[in-house]
Amino acid sequence: MEWGEFALALAAFLGSHVIPARLRGPLVARLGKRAYVAGYSLLSLALLYWLILAAGRAPFVEIWPQQPWMRWLVNLVMPVAVLAATLGGMAGLMAGFTLWGAVHLVANGDLAHVILFGLLLAYALFGLAISLRRGASLRLTWPRLALAALAWAALLYLHLPVIGVSPLP
Repeated sequence: MEWGEFALALAAFLGSHVIPARLRGPLVARLGKRAYVAGYSLLSLALLYWLILAAGRAPFVEIWPQQPWMRWLVNLVMPVAVLAATLGGMAGLMAGFTLWGAVHLVANGDLAHVILFGLLLAYALFGLAISLRRGASLRLTWPRLALAALAWAALLYLHLPVIGVSPLP
């Protein structure tokens, strides 16, 4: 399918983040906030997973070569990214996605992944700026630190079987 699946997955993912913003009010009124957030989160994760897999299946066009230090960088930054995402609210989530997108952009120098992680990084930075402008705060607690450690370990362990690429250097 060449670039077709990647383009379709990217359009679906981006569309899922534009259309619901316009329909949020009526959907929350109909479903309730908890159901809306749960459904939208599941849809977003499913589309993100498809987008990541589609980027891996897109034709390989190298922009820069991967160096061993790049995987070390990802492995050093990802625990901090996961911790940031657990600090609460949209600001924490966007801070985590910002770090995730940035280090994965550095480590994946082929065209499809540069498009993927570059757009996700830009989107996360935009979301982080909006959240911080609204006065969001991030709070570190021991339960959140424990949750972050477990989540990071799970992501590290599941990366190869779920994504298809080992994150280890």
